[in-house]
Amino acid sequence: MTVQTLGNAVLILLLIGWVGYKQLVWRPVVVARMWRGPAILAIIGAVLLVQQVKPTELTALDLAIVVGEILLSLGVGAWMGAIAHFRPLAQPMATGKDGRDIAEYESRTGVLGLLLWVGVIVVRVGVDVVAAQAGSHLAAATGIILLVFAANRAARTAVFAARLDRHRALAA
Repeated sequence: MTVQTLGNAVLILLLIGWVGYKQLVWRPVVVARMWRGPAILAIIGAVLLVQQVKPTELTALDLAIVVGEILLSLGVGAWMGAIAHFRPLAQPMATGKDGRDIAEYESRTGVLGLLLWVGVIVVRVGVDVVAAQAGSHLAAATGIILLVFAANRAARTAVFAARLDRHRALAA
């Protein structure tokens, strides 16, 4: 087992725990803050990808696998945003370190959201194994893992934000 493989395994376990926990508990909703996680993951993933992969080493298989993974991750993320449950807070709540962000609703996706998240991980690990056996080295790159997770979280946030806007319009 290489250090990169071990690092990827630890990263995946941390992401499973962090996102899994967030699926099961009611959390105050501030859409602007929800975009930060995917943005940070995408930036770190892109930086790592540039450091780890030389463009001359990319194959059509690498690109096909990555595009397929990202599309699947976007689809599951949108599904997670579509199944989210909302409930209004009794009183608007200041969130964040500075307290400037105000949450009026809280949300969770529940057990189905957790199952979808675990499904993304299982597919991700399966694709990594199959891709490595087929000769793809890009799928195992830590940068790709972070980009796939960023895509999932971004799609979830986009659908979530649109639903919350409609929810607010109906409540008004």
